[in-house]
Amino acid sequence: MFDVTQRWRRNLYWIPDFQPLYFPALFEARELGIRTKSMADIAGSTGLLLLSSNAAMNDFRSFYPEATVMPRVWSFCSSLEPASQDRHREVLQRYDLPRKFLYIANHFWKHKDHETAFRALKLLSDRGEDIFLVCTGLQADRRNPGHFESLVQALETWGLQDRVRFLGVVPREDQLELFRMAAAVLQPSRFEGWSTVIEDAKALGRPMIVSDIAVHTEQVEGLEHARLFKTSDAEDLAGAISDLWPTLTPGPQLDLEQEAVKRRNSVRIEAARKFVAIVEEAVAFSRTV
Repeated sequence: MFDVTQRWRRNLYWIPDFQPLYFPALFEARELGIRTKSMADIAGSTGLLLLSSNAAMNDFRSFYPEATVMPRVWSFCSSLEPASQDRHREVLQRYDLPRKFLYIANHFWKHKDHETAFRALKLLSDRGEDIFLVCTGLQADRRNPGHFESLVQALETWGLQDRVRFLGVVPREDQLELFRMAAAVLQPSRFEGWSTVIEDAKALGRPMIVSDIAVHTEQVEGLEHARLFKTSDAEDLAGAISDLWPTLTPGPQLDLEQEAVKRRNSVRIEAARKFVAIVEEAVAFSRTV
């Protein structure tokens, strides 16, 4: 976010999300103090504030009802282009993955809620439904140093260590192929500003199973191949996976990718126009103060 003491950019600010106010325990005391003070200072400033979603706009108005800064919503969209049709085969073979899998592309931070996903797999396994899950992302969380190890231990206790593959941080070009191949992208996070994971899945036309936090609901509105589940509810997630799994097809699916490209191009043009309009408004405002 922009610091209001930087007067040369005093008229256009950005707050990515209000996670510090929802989950203060995720932040060290000093960092929490800096973030909350900066947000309050921005709210009390003049000029324009850029927010990533209508959900964030609602949060802003709730937390800062007396704000003087003028909020505007601008949501980014992913500009991914599908790679060649056959590259996914090499990635599948190199990582030794099964043909059909679910994919989580989150760092292993506690609020990303891999735990709920793993508990859902346990419930499904107990019912005789074996689902394979691929996870990429940073496996260290400075705020919760033992978090990743505790998740791995839980899988071993449940006998599911062979049903989940941890690939760590992979090259971006490999990650895109994992998105393309996934039978569905799973996003269980408890909090997001504007989920890049969802935007990437949308850009590549992949089915999604996502937690029903407000911003996710906003991001997948109108999408045919998106299923919401109750946030942090393993039973509801297990039910969603069980319902969808028989109908899900491993990618790439070129027809869905082409539909996504058409939709993305339209959204990208509109997003560019909206961003330019906000910048022009900020420039015009700066001339009046």
